[in-house]
Amino acid sequence: MNSLRQLQLEWEEHQGRARIAVVGWTETELRELADADAATLSRRLAFYPSESLGGAPARPAVPPVAGSFLSRGDVVLFVPRFPLSVGTRYSLLVDCPDTGDCEIWTTQRPARAADPVAEVLEIYPTASEVPLNLLRLYVQFSHPMSESWAMSAISVGCQDTGESLEDVFLPPEPELWDAGRSRLTMLLDPGRIKRGLAPNLESGYPLAEGMTVVVTIDRAFRDARGQPLRAPARRIYRVGPAMRSRADPAGWTLNVPPAASSIPLRVEFDRSLDHGLLQHSLSVQDPTGAILDGVSTIGHSELSWSFTPEFPWHSGEHRLLIEPRLEDVAGNTPIRVFDRDVSRPEDDPLPAAVTHLSFICVAR
Repeated sequence: MNSLRQLQLEWEEHQGRARIAVVGWTETELRELADADAATLSRRLAFYPSESLGGAPARPAVPPVAGSFLSRGDVVLFVPRFPLSVGTRYSLLVDCPDTGDCEIWTTQRPARAADPVAEVLEIYPTASEVPLNLLRLYVQFSHPMSESWAMSAISVGCQDTGESLEDVFLPPEPELWDAGRSRLTMLLDPGRIKRGLAPNLESGYPLAEGMTVVVTIDRAFRDARGQPLRAPARRIYRVGPAMRSRADPAGWTLNVPPAASSIPLRVEFDRSLDHGLLQHSLSVQDPTGAILDGVSTIGHSELSWSFTPEFPWHSGEHRLLIEPRLEDVAGNTPIRVFDRDVSRPEDDPLPAAVTHLSFICVAR
């Protein structure tokens, strides 16, 4: 590779997806790149978010942006596997075998001029009170969002004093998005939540019992097109005592529907459960052992769950199946306590297994 020539990184759209065209190669380089197979190209060329490089002329320890390089005439194309974030700076690293260093060429995906359309649909939990050892928050957006904005655009403050709370969240590396990039998970620092760990001993809990906190999503959070939110969003929580016991289904109440009806099964919990896990951790089994199809709904404050079957209920014994991964908002599951006291044998972990609650549908 020739460090004397100037490469140019140009953004272009292809079939609705952004890709990067790299031009400015010498004729010798173009011949070498045209003859190289995909594996060789990926060894010689790599794209990274610029902030991961740390200013060093060498490849960082983190993986590069997933994608492939294609040589086309006097252009080398980088086709990302996933959409690249608007407003994020990316760097092309070109290996220099003679020196062992890398050339670094940087670009930033330009934002399109458009009116903001994305908004925050919900912040979970939706309960007005959370425990001292709250483990995570979810932010549900209306549209796909850009990465790298979570730590700068989401803040937690004390409502009473107006002060910002520092280091509440565990820095997300990478950020925890769902497949559609519209639901973001923010973990409160587990090291500050688990008693006896150094972060807890040194800094205490991220939250304080009795405090009223405000979680704010700033309008500066960018969507996948690089546009800000239509409006900021916030949720207020009162911080209550810590929860340090299993999420025990024995404390739940089942409102059983009659057979031959399509009235929902309603399950009321004794505490708020984790919204994200609640969507996938409960199912209903009919008297034959088959899993029923239907529509489930999570109630306000994540204190209830309803299931409406696709077809009317059969007479007989049904089962509500409960996956062992289901957690409450403090990370406790039916089989373990997230922050357990090892001196309490009653809190020792149980075998990992699907548990169930039985209920009988009878005709009226």
